[in-house]
This record gives sequence, C-alpha cells and structure tokens, in this order.
Amino acid sequence: MARFSTILFILTLLAFVGCSSEEEDTQPFYVVEAFIYSGEPVDDIRIKELTPLDSGSDASAPLIRDAMVNLVKEGNIYSLNFDSNTGKYYYPGTDLAIETGDEVRLEVEANGRSSYGETVVPMIPDGVRKDIENLIVPELIVSLQLRDMIIGLFESARLIVEWDNLGMDFHYVVIENREEVIDPILPEIVPEEAKELLSSFRFITEPTENTSFDVVGVALETYGTHVAKVYRVNQEYVDLFQNDTQDSRDLNAPPTNMIGAFGIFSAFASDSVVFEVERE
Repeated sequence: MARFSTILFILTLLAFVGCSSEEEDTQPFYVVEAFIYSGEPVDDIRIKELTPLDSGSDASAPLIRDAMVNLVKEGNIYSLNFDSNTGKYYYPGTDLAIETGDEVRLEVEANGRSSYGETVVPMIPDGVRKDIENLIVPELIVSLQLRDMIIGLFESARLIVEWDNLGMDFHYVVIENREEVIDPILPEIVPEEAKELLSSFRFITEPTENTSFDVVGVALETYGTHVAKVYRVNQEYVDLFQNDTQDSRDLNAPPTNMIGAFGIFSAFASDSVVFEVERE
C-alpha cells in the first residue's frame, strides 16, 4: 500500500501542525499503524516515533521495538511480540481468531505513554465474482509490433472482478500471484519504467464505492494462478484518504481513532476469486 504510507506521513505532518507550543510537552509522540483482517493472523501492526517536519518521508521514522502491545477481544487480552524481520508486532499464539462483527481494542504503551483504539471487523464483501473463468494473454513475441501488441492487450485481455454494494460501503482490491516460479508475461526487452507503470494496475489502494475492478492481463507479473481479494473497509480507514485533500485552513484535527497517540487502528474483511492467466 504505497499510497497509504504517503497518507500516514501526511497524518504525521498534520499532527505536528496541530500541536500548539503550549501543548507540545503533553502531546503523544508516536504513531500507530495497526490493521487486523478477518480470518487472518494478527501480524500487521507498527509503532513508530513521530518524525520531524523536515524529515521528508516517514520511511525512515524509527520503529519502536519495545512497546507493550495488546489486543483485547471479549475481555480476553492477547499480548503481541515484535518481529525484527518485518518491523511489525504480531500475535504468536493460535487461540486468537479475528471474525466479522468482532469488537476489538488495541492498547499500546510506548515511551511512557499509553494509548488505545477500537474498531469493529466489517462484514465480508457480498457477491464477489468474476466475469470469465480465466484470463487469456497470448505470448508476447519480441518484434517491431511488440509495443502495439501490449497496447492492444492492455484493453482487450481483461478479467472483471465484481461485487455487490447495496450499502455503498468502501472496498479495495489486491491481486496476488500464487506461483513460486515466475513465468513472466512481459519480455525482458520491455523497459523497467513501462513495467512499473503497468504494475500500478494490479490493485486499488484507495477505497472506492465502485462495484468492479478490471484485472489487466499485461499488468500482471506472471502466467499461472492468481487470487483477486476484495476487502471491505471501515470509515476510519476511508477518513485517511479523504483527509489527503483536507482544507489547509483546518489542520488542527488530523483523522485518527487512537486515543493518546496519532495513527489508526482499523479492520478489514475480504472475499476472493481464483483465476488462471493462460497463454491460450
């Protein structure tokens, strides 16, 4: 979620702008990025130091590795561990199941400051389906017509993932490759810049009220098995993206559902369809 990282950085900047000089010594000074997913392990929680305005990016924001992080569900407390490989906190046990409708509380203690956030796991998206069984992408042969072939297939070789949305909820889509060995769709001769541009069509990172997503065959990395995951998202996640266009005259209340810290704790639920990318 590259664009989401940008949004979190904007959130951090707004947090600094919103702090008056009288309040600086009482403001929380870490940022929470915490996400849980229905039916999946808990392993996507970061705690970061609040970065200075002149840092230019949140990519280098120091991780807080020794925070006390707990999830609370139905009165039960689940203590999370820090994974030095991923930079995230995770739950090491097997007795915690995240399910739709769960009310979950996140509690964090870091740098001597306590914070918490609460979220409800949304319902699984309704009626997730695909318009065709598999996606056909003919093999691309290196020739003078290669560019025109790619342009033509960009429009014609598509599979549509659809879902129902009577409640006008927000969703996003991610396409995952399930192949261990890459059988590339694009020839090596295609410039890296073009490949990177095409790869941006593999997912929707910004929440949408739309009810379909076009899977572009030549935007995928490899032939073989893929999964299209449709996620239903909560309003607190949507608020981050809507804040990207926040009026500059109103910077004193950056969106956050964490009490005692900046950042977000949100939940997602997904359904998926599997499809093959085939040459013929």
